[in-house]
Order: sequence, then C-alpha cells, then structure tokens
Amino acid sequence: MKQISLTMPENLFEASKEYTEEFGYKNVQEFILDLVRAKVFLENLQRYRKIEKRMKKGKVRRLNQKDAEKYLRNF
Repeated sequence: MKQISLTMPENLFEASKEYTEEFGYKNVQEFILDLVRAKVFLENLQRYRKIEKRMKKGKVRRLNQKDAEKYLRNF
C-alpha cells in the first residue's frame, strides 16, 4: 500500500462523508479508493472496447506487442 495526502474543499469533504455513511463505506478513504478504482478500470475497459470495435471494422491493423502498447498510450 502507498499512502497519499489529499486536500479538498470543506463542502466536498462534508458531502463525501455524508455519501460514505449513506452508502455503507467504512470511511471517506475507502470511498475515494473505490472512486479511483472505478475510474481507472472502467475507463480502460471502455477504451479497450473501442479499440476492439475499430479492429473488427478493420480500422486498426493487427499489432505486435510493442506497437500495441504505443497505440494504447496514444489512443
């Protein structure tokens, strides 16, 4: 695990605390971790699905590992 420090406006923190309690998170940190996890994984999944659709339509040629990594970074 890696510890970070986060500063946010008071009203956002209070709203986060309320949301945390309402939806059963143990604390605000757990809620924020869940948000980051969802953002990272869901956006990557959506991006990969777009690429897959483009490949099926023939808009993206088959790539080797190195070219695929480069393509994903620039997509």
